[in-house]
Amino acid sequence: MFKSSMLQIQDKGTAEERLWRAVITKTLEEWICGPLSFSRKAEQFLFDDNKDFKAVCSSAGMDPERLRKRLKTIRARGIQKENIPFRVRTHKGLNLPQPADWGQRAYGV
Repeated sequence: MFKSSMLQIQDKGTAEERLWRAVITKTLEEWICGPLSFSRKAEQFLFDDNKDFKAVCSSAGMDPERLRKRLKTIRARGIQKENIPFRVRTHKGLNLPQPADWGQRAYGV
């Protein structure tokens, strides 16, 4: 979700800016689909930290206020772990259907 939108701007800028954008991207991924402890730390950084968040955004060539405003909109819409299907990758014990079984299930075969 965020990764694809972040990748559009990731190729632009200096190597340092791309590095800091990768840090922001990883933090967003942890907030959305990471384990609970990582998600809480990421959320604290994204929404409550003022000093380091601004420094990271500035180093990434991004406006910290604009990014935080957009993230608050996302959070208000309820886009969190429960709504993201790719969260299953963090659960190692799940028995998911194999791709060959998908068509059979859909057609009742």
